[in-house]
Amino acid sequence: MGKRFVSALLSIMISLLKFIVNMLTIGISFLTKKSLPLVDDLFDSKDERQEAIERSKYVVEHSPYDSPH
Repeated sequence: MGKRFVSALLSIMISLLKFIVNMLTIGISFLTKKSLPLVDDLFDSKDERQEAIERSKYVVEHSPYDSPH
């Protein structure tokens, strides 16, 4: 009787886990079809060309290979 009870409990637990995984899968697929804001939409980003110019200026100003004046 003890083995049957444990077997029944394990069977119920496995079925419950399958149900939970299926519900999570459905929920995730439903959420991913929505138009969620991206990180780029949340923050103001500068123009890529302007960022490249600023990076190159920084590199030139902080270059360790400059010849001493």
